[in-house]
Amino acid sequence: MIGILGVGAMGGAIAGTLARNFLDVCVFDLDAERVRRAVALGAVAVSDAETLVKTCDPVLVSLPKSETFVAVAQKTILPNARAGQTIIDLGTTIAEDARRLCARFAEKGAFLLDAPVSGGPIGSAQGNLFIFVGGDKDAAAAQWQLLGKIGKGRLTYCGPSGAGQVTKAVNQLAMGLVNAAYMESIAFGVKSGVDPMVLMAAVGGDGGFRQQFQQVVSRIVEGGGDGMDNKYAEFKYFLAEADRSGFPAPMMRSLYEYMHRFPETARDNMGRPYPPFWSPLIEGEGGAKK
Repeated sequence: MIGILGVGAMGGAIAGTLARNFLDVCVFDLDAERVRRAVALGAVAVSDAETLVKTCDPVLVSLPKSETFVAVAQKTILPNARAGQTIIDLGTTIAEDARRLCARFAEKGAFLLDAPVSGGPIGSAQGNLFIFVGGDKDAAAAQWQLLGKIGKGRLTYCGPSGAGQVTKAVNQLAMGLVNAAYMESIAFGVKSGVDPMVLMAAVGGDGGFRQQFQQVVSRIVEGGGDGMDNKYAEFKYFLAEADRSGFPAPMMRSLYEYMHRFPETARDNMGRPYPPFWSPLIEGEGGAKK
């Protein structure tokens, strides 16, 4: 029986995808309504997380924050884990915490794979996620067919424990930092009196950087500038790894420090709060500070 601990937007859709592939799926979540939705998709519910860990192998964990996963892993999963069992963390977790917990599970003869995903709830429902896998190579190989059911986008073994989380960071930063750069360049033009539609016509295009520029300015024109979160909620995880490895991360650090000055009034696709970046660029910092 495959266990899924956490059946929110991502975990619930993953449960449905696995059930459609005729796999036996067992779920638990503190939110009873989420459990009911997963059961409607073909999963079986259990009464508590401890029961799920004790009866299922592997156990897929889909939780929204690094801090939440670490707490649940230490309090609930690790005490009930057994030799030969595999735990797969599908969330974004601080890489050093993944390494530390992997060593703790290994002491019990169990395996912890860090396998963060990219693709959102739609990718989860379609089984079309990108999955970045770190941890014991043989343990990962044993779960490869299962992960392939949800990772048709791209499934990659990245290296030892923590490598999946580092690769996920690269994925997020490649989106977040680049989007922020386009947003700043567009705001520069707008603040100097050029209409964003003119910027889109003059600089946008069908390929290369012009295509991505056009996508960003189109969202801004449509009123969605503050809906681009630049992956802010995860920056603190990535900065922790940068500090550990001695990497300066100048662009990420500067962007995080700038955005951190403003109220976290928006929510990303995982429901995590973040401070909008576009409004302070255009409207100025007065009245938006914490």
